[in-house]
Amino acid sequence: MRERIIQAVLTCLEKDGFAGTTVSRIINIAGVSRGAPLHHFSSKADMIAAAAEHLIRQHYIQLGKAIAKLHGSEDRLEALIFGAWKNVFDQPEFIPLMQLLTASQHDPELASILQRVWTSNYFIVGNAADHYLEAISEDTDVRSMMMLTQWLLRGMAQDLHIVADKTLFDRYLKVWCNMLAVHLRARADVNDPPPYPPKWELPLSDA
Repeated sequence: MRERIIQAVLTCLEKDGFAGTTVSRIINIAGVSRGAPLHHFSSKADMIAAAAEHLIRQHYIQLGKAIAKLHGSEDRLEALIFGAWKNVFDQPEFIPLMQLLTASQHDPELASILQRVWTSNYFIVGNAADHYLEAISEDTDVRSMMMLTQWLLRGMAQDLHIVADKTLFDRYLKVWCNMLAVHLRARADVNDPPPYPPKWELPLSDA
């Protein structure tokens, strides 16, 4: 039931935007009774927070799946970055997160929710970066490089609907990969998914 409600929140965000993501609309899409959400969430804000965390989790899983396909790639760093772009950021499932980010600029409560989620995400992305990548020189911070990459990809995703020639994204992403290659390289012997945070070991209904 909890997962069904979360999926309904994500559907609302993708189709109707944050303003259209009302409790009534969520209940209608989820096909549950009006009292059902109260058994799992204390408020709409609680539902939004759970949906945001669910998005982060799913994006992390998708990144892991992309990494699993890197075995034998001639340029593993480039394949990693392009895999993240193609499998996470350049996907319809990323739209709900962008809706939340945009709406949070004018909604202090939502901004507070996303701030908590993003603090957790910072450590999650950092752990994944350390898992897959290593610095070429001692003065390079792997985590910082990957956070910059995440911000770059997110900004590109914001422009997807206004760029006529989608090959531009690949062209400039290649430029970024060349810049990163001066500082980072993919660990040659790592093909397994990144480690999950302990709480993710729980099923979604219990998380």
